[in-house]
Amino acid sequence: MKNELSRLYKTTHKSIKKDYANYRYNIISKNLEKFRSIKRAHKELTTHKTWIHNLNHVTEETKTRKNVLIHATNFYRNLYKKNNKTIPENQINNELKTNTVLPIDEEEVYTHIKQLKNEKSPGPDGISNEVIKMGAPVLLHHLTKLFNMILNTETVPKKWCSSDIILIFKKGNPQDIGNYRPISLLSSTYKLFASIILKRITQEIDNAQPIEQAGFRSGYSTMDHIQTIEQIIEKYREFNRPLYVAFIDYSKAFDSISHNSIWNALSSLKIDKKYINIIKNLYENSTSKVKMETSGELFKIERGVRQGDPLSPKFFIAVLQDIFSKINWDQKGILLNGKYLNHLRFADDIAILAETPKDLKEMVTTLDHESKKVGLDMNTSKTKIMTNHYKRPIQVNGQQIEYVDSYIYLGKQVSFNVNSNLEVKRRITLTWKKFWSLKEILKGNYSLHMKKIVMDTSIMPCLLYGCQTWVFTKEIKQKIEKTQKAMERSILRIRKIHKVRSEVIRKKTKFTDALKHALTIKWQWAGHIARYTDRRWTIETTKWKGPSGIRNTGRPKQRWADDIVQVAGRDWIEQSKDREKWKWLEEAYTQIGVHSQNKQY
Repeated sequence: MKNELSRLYKTTHKSIKKDYANYRYNIISKNLEKFRSIKRAHKELTTHKTWIHNLNHVTEETKTRKNVLIHATNFYRNLYKKNNKTIPENQINNELKTNTVLPIDEEEVYTHIKQLKNEKSPGPDGISNEVIKMGAPVLLHHLTKLFNMILNTETVPKKWCSSDIILIFKKGNPQDIGNYRPISLLSSTYKLFASIILKRITQEIDNAQPIEQAGFRSGYSTMDHIQTIEQIIEKYREFNRPLYVAFIDYSKAFDSISHNSIWNALSSLKIDKKYINIIKNLYENSTSKVKMETSGELFKIERGVRQGDPLSPKFFIAVLQDIFSKINWDQKGILLNGKYLNHLRFADDIAILAETPKDLKEMVTTLDHESKKVGLDMNTSKTKIMTNHYKRPIQVNGQQIEYVDSYIYLGKQVSFNVNSNLEVKRRITLTWKKFWSLKEILKGNYSLHMKKIVMDTSIMPCLLYGCQTWVFTKEIKQKIEKTQKAMERSILRIRKIHKVRSEVIRKKTKFTDALKHALTIKWQWAGHIARYTDRRWTIETTKWKGPSGIRNTGRPKQRWADDIVQVAGRDWIEQSKDREKWKWLEEAYTQIGVHSQNKQY
């Protein structure tokens, strides 16, 4: 009997294991074939939410579910308390436009309903985007009527003012509540209304933004500022001129700005008073509660922007611009073709540039002083300085800022080190981690077609992030090729001892060539920035010959544009204006780059 039960248990266990494996296979295959998304597959396969098991509280640990929720609630209640040290609200200018707000029509509402994304968590009212989209024919008239009533009365429904806060772990110690990002789950009908208001005020907010701000703006990306900072570092290093770069970090930036600073910023941008009054009414009555498996106590939101609100990103960059408008750095920074470049902004990621530590200290101190007025506190432990010169001590608020040899700026490692391979090595390490995290597919019983989708959508973007700004030396090209070929061999379970040529493996996998793809991305990026017409720093620093200085003797280090010049000539910026010719030259550029590197493995 015992042996029979044992056999039955083993058979059942094997059947369950096999059925579950088939279930996972079908879900993953469906999402890869239909949506080309492994993330979507993993989301569908997730059957539970990860709990926050315990949180550190001063000298104690909160381990019970009740105490974890209480600690999180108290933390955010204190975080969102009003800071009385911030600037008061300015009187809203009575001369602001008051009769320019057009009624919201049904076509406008329907346009924004169609843009609602599926599979988004609903707010406290439980109404999802899918419900609104499916019920659009019936709801359209009523929603339009409601939105116009809000415009007329400048008062929002009370339920729109409440939200549930869910905590998304970022990185670091999972027991530290500060390492979680609070996302506000808001009413879907509110977010629909907010998206309409956002569309109406975006142009006024964006028009006030300088070219230094690339965050939350259409037509800009992280690559703009990565290219800019890399070009500046490359040219200052080449001409042996001192450069100091401070990378500013704010503590809980989005959760800290005062509400008064939002109204003041919007008022200074001449946003219609009616919109400001509606937003004020919403924020002045905002409440929230932390939601885990149960919900905590309700508390007031007295500062910060709600992360998850469509309006929040624009509000934040408007406040940041208001800060910088009060700072006079006209003669600070680095002189570049007759203009001073003193800082770069990507939302709250700020880099300050100076040629002397004295100037840098003055600029950082001034920014810290003005930032405090709106509730932003500089995190001196995470703010770093990088230089190619003497490391003079720089203090802010009595705290010394640390000098570092490299810094991860907008996802890319930047450094004055002449060895340009550091970032590529880092990306390769990250890519192998990504590879092994997806071993269920890449090493499993899935078709090569599905594995190719995963390589193209998950592995390749991880490996080649920022490749637009790379200097493709011979060593870097080798590293890219070796990494991809090693992954292909691992997927096919072919070892080098088997003596199978790389060309044979590539014909079998049909994977996109990583090196050729990287070179294509760089070439297209070069043409893209060369055609900029707004004179943003991305192209200005690329065209810039560099500061006055003395080069080192001997052969100069390879520059970012050298391989482009080799194919298109020194007038490559002008050549890129002809799109057809530039596209034709792309093939030559990638062929030269790849064939110069071809080796037998």
